[in-house]
Amino acid sequence: MFRAPLLRCLLLIVPAFLLGSCSPPRERANEVVIWHQKTGAERVFFEQAVAEYNRLHASDHLVALYREGEEMRNAFIIAAVAGQGPDLVFGPADNVALFAETRVIRPWDEVVDEKFLNAFTEEGVVEWEGRSWLVADQIGNQLMLVYDRQAMTTPPQTLGELVEVGRALTFRSDKGTERYALTWNYAEPYFFIPFLTGFGGWIMDDEGNPTLDTPEMRKALQFVVDLRDKYRLIPHFEDYNTSNLMFLRRRAAMIINGPWSWASYGVPERSMLALLPVNEATGLRCRPIVAAKGYALNINTPPNKFDAVRRVLSYLTGEQTQSAMAEKLFTTPTLKSVLTSPVFLENPVLQLAYEQAKHSIPMPVSTRLRFIWDGIREPYRRVFTDNLPPAEAARLMQSEAERRIAEGQP
Repeated sequence: MFRAPLLRCLLLIVPAFLLGSCSPPRERANEVVIWHQKTGAERVFFEQAVAEYNRLHASDHLVALYREGEEMRNAFIIAAVAGQGPDLVFGPADNVALFAETRVIRPWDEVVDEKFLNAFTEEGVVEWEGRSWLVADQIGNQLMLVYDRQAMTTPPQTLGELVEVGRALTFRSDKGTERYALTWNYAEPYFFIPFLTGFGGWIMDDEGNPTLDTPEMRKALQFVVDLRDKYRLIPHFEDYNTSNLMFLRRRAAMIINGPWSWASYGVPERSMLALLPVNEATGLRCRPIVAAKGYALNINTPPNKFDAVRRVLSYLTGEQTQSAMAEKLFTTPTLKSVLTSPVFLENPVLQLAYEQAKHSIPMPVSTRLRFIWDGIREPYRRVFTDNLPPAEAARLMQSEAERRIAEGQP
């Protein structure tokens, strides 16, 4: 069940939130409001799609409002509990269980027919407890290795090769390290997951219990520390923006990043994708998390708006939109018809991304997931900022995640 302390905490700030917010006028049957968290090139594409929808559907009015990820999730729950909020909310699959348990979204199987849902792949319609809660326009977020074609022609296939090739690619002078072999946002636990899975670890069991204080976690943490301190192949400490800039300025030969970034790297001309390496010690490929991202329906959206909502959903997840997204943003489509189209099958970049998606772990749909992420974050970062030993970090991650789950607080 949903943890009462967190719900009470959210409800306490409902009045303050409502004083400073506005909700879509429910009486306007042809106006649909979406909250989303699309950024960068994806946001530009989405805003163009919204404008095109309004041009093609003169009787409808589609409004798209950007919200930060964490802010959007909490604000949506608060607004929806109070009977307000947008008609649709766009986000990742891991929001589904929380939204469904707080009863702020309506199952799609109450609004669209079975034929519509059957047009999507199994991953394209996110289910929880037997109901369909989210319709995705993409399967994405899978991290991949991106390498600079000017710096190298063949990417490393194993972690051992990553170290060996990395030593040759790293360039130092009297001024310091002028080019690192690899950079990525290893300050964030999400970007660490491929190394954890490569050593055979994972963050939770089938019952949603955290599995963090393990030999696999300790080995994976030590490997990343060794990349920095022993092999000196990566910068001292990297956040997302810094690592991104280093690769763009060719101060790193490789980067680990997701589909949202690949267009800016000049893929496939300037840079190219590669599957994440295999760990020879375990025989396991480093697998990132893959997540459906799509649309959920506010429980407060009235039936007189369902026709407009169906038109919007059909357009934003339709063949034309998904094909264009795949070509321009390298997203993996969720419609079966697009996955079998020449646009997808004849594009080598999309095929590589699809192959990595198949070598990924689906984002768990669990209300405990956010507590586990929050439990991981601080001890994980201290490994790189305070030299916290991996064994101690793993122990603290486990205890902190368990505490947060027990208390039901982020």
